[in-house]
Amino acid sequence: MYELLILSILRNRDMSGYKLGQVLESSLVPRREISNGVIYPLLNRLEENGDILVTEKSGEPRNKKMAHITELGEQHFQELMRLPVANDAKRESTYRFKFRGMVGVDKQTQQQILNDYAAAVQSDLTLYQRDQAHLRKQIQTKNGNVASLRMAVKALDLSTSICQTKQSWIKEYRQELEHEGE
Repeated sequence: MYELLILSILRNRDMSGYKLGQVLESSLVPRREISNGVIYPLLNRLEENGDILVTEKSGEPRNKKMAHITELGEQHFQELMRLPVANDAKRESTYRFKFRGMVGVDKQTQQQILNDYAAAVQSDLTLYQRDQAHLRKQIQTKNGNVASLRMAVKALDLSTSICQTKQSWIKEYRQELEHEGE
């Protein structure tokens, strides 16, 4: 998952491992710290695979190493952008990584990513709404702890609102893609 964002970032400019770690941290949902024990083995693996080239930046007092994406890395980036996103705990972060890399892929791939994301968001929304309806029935029949059930409905209100906001964002993005180049 992290390699997608790293390759996407390096398409724009070379960066040090330290800076890449900072960008990764700021991109995660929810925000998490990325240790050197994660970032540097990942960079080493990308270098071994030929996706990046790491060179020492001359003139730096501490011999800072900079990562640069290769042609093979560009091809790998394109493949990662076309891969479907797993429906797991990393789904939202993976989509956000893909959104950051959208400028680097063709319009058809961008639309496919948005379509897949829209379907995932709609699936979530449908589940939340179904659960809310069930809980509201339980409240009406006073089947269970009504106060607890009301709080569960309230929590689902937040989840449905987030899904609806995501749907609005997707709609706006699709419109931008349609009008791009006009």
